[in-house]
Amino acid sequence: MKSSGIAAIAAFFLAAGYIASPFVGAWFLREAIRNGDTAYLAERIEWQTVRETLRGSLMEFATGPVPVASGDTAVTQRGLWQRIKAGLGRRAIDGMVDAYITPEGLPQLFNVRQFYRESVSGQAAADAALPWPERARLFWSRVKRAEFHSPTEFEIEMADRNDPTRHYVGLMKLRGLSWKLTELRVRKIREASLTSMAKWT
Repeated sequence: MKSSGIAAIAAFFLAAGYIASPFVGAWFLREAIRNGDTAYLAERIEWQTVRETLRGSLMEFATGPVPVASGDTAVTQRGLWQRIKAGLGRRAIDGMVDAYITPEGLPQLFNVRQFYRESVSGQAAADAALPWPERARLFWSRVKRAEFHSPTEFEIEMADRNDPTRHYVGLMKLRGLSWKLTELRVRKIREASLTSMAKWT
């Protein structure tokens, strides 16, 4: 009886640790970006698929979704100006992704955003001085959705700190004993959706 109780307690802690592990992995990724830990980022992010998924979602975020025919309704072709904007947008997005979505580039992008926030509001320095428990609390407060798709796939959606209509959706996969970020997308959240979310928070 005693041994079965110990086994149940051990199983509980193992399950709790497993459920918490991708959240901890997401936090460690955030801290690695903040601290410029390029070795950790190189190991815990699958860069090719992250770049591919981010590139596609940024293009849709910037120019809107590609029209799709439904039923008898024909697809409205984009005009010349829309096509020019789409072409210029893709070129800019490709350049940004290639330059910054790397182990060295992500910390640089984080520092650029921090510099901008400090210049506009003077808040970045105060945030940097916060103890890690407070930083963790602020980080988790932006988590809007988190779910396991399978025992080895976990998806997390977070709101942008400065723009609540911009969400980041990351897919993490368990590789061996470590969770790795394999896909990253940016979503535009409608105001109606934000109102609906606020009712549940």
